[in-house]
Amino acid sequence: KYFTMSEIQKAIEKLMDNRQTARMGGGQKAIDKQHEKGKYTARERIAMLLDEGSFEEFDMFVTHRCYDFGMDAKHTFGDGVVTGYGTIAGRLVYVFAQDFTVTAGSLSISLADKICKVMDMAVRNGAPCIGLNDSGGARIQEGVNALAGYANIFQRNVMASGVIPQISAIFGPCAGGAVYSPALTDFIMMTEQNSYMFITGPKVVKSVTGEDVTVEQLGGAKVHATKSGVTHFVAATEEEALQEVRRLVSFIPPNNMEEA
Repeated sequence: KYFTMSEIQKAIEKLMDNRQTARMGGGQKAIDKQHEKGKYTARERIAMLLDEGSFEEFDMFVTHRCYDFGMDAKHTFGDGVVTGYGTIAGRLVYVFAQDFTVTAGSLSISLADKICKVMDMAVRNGAPCIGLNDSGGARIQEGVNALAGYANIFQRNVMASGVIPQISAIFGPCAGGAVYSPALTDFIMMTEQNSYMFITGPKVVKSVTGEDVTVEQLGGAKVHATKSGVTHFVAATEEEALQEVRRLVSFIPPNNMEEA
């Protein structure tokens, strides 16, 4: 079949519209809510982290594959994570940024596949992999499929360990699998506000042990920087944290075959 110029133009316009929709994540209302919390969106964080104009995105139009519990009604482009590669001071890095505006950044099997793809490419090309984490954990509607997605990510964390630098920045109330993976990486950055790492939240702790504990006491930056030792760096703001990640990259070799 031959396409007319009109049909080609319509296809191009549809592609441009879809790209614009994908860049809006969960929509303007969700983006505004993120900003009200003093947090940036996934794409804003990537823009601050990487050299201007260097970001090349993968899998912008991926959607989840779940049709249970009403999930068939909404398939958001990107499915809660932005992935790709770019440069920091001219050096190649791979990056994924979880998007809290889409189902609280919860992990589906499609989202896990996107993260695994970028981690595989980082290992194959011998470049650091940076994860910007802002996720509520596994997407409960997908059940064991979401947990299998985490298992795939954890395996890659282990296989990449000692081969390429793995850097995690925690920019939200991350729980469960959303922090099991960062805990396996080489460097962890947290912020003083809006940044939490815990296996499960205070409400579950209360129901199981009867203990009242705040999110800050359970998994805030202070407790992980001074008691547990889980986090290595603490920044006052997201802007400062991302600049510190850029500075960290300048000290370390891109892979285990090169000198620092």
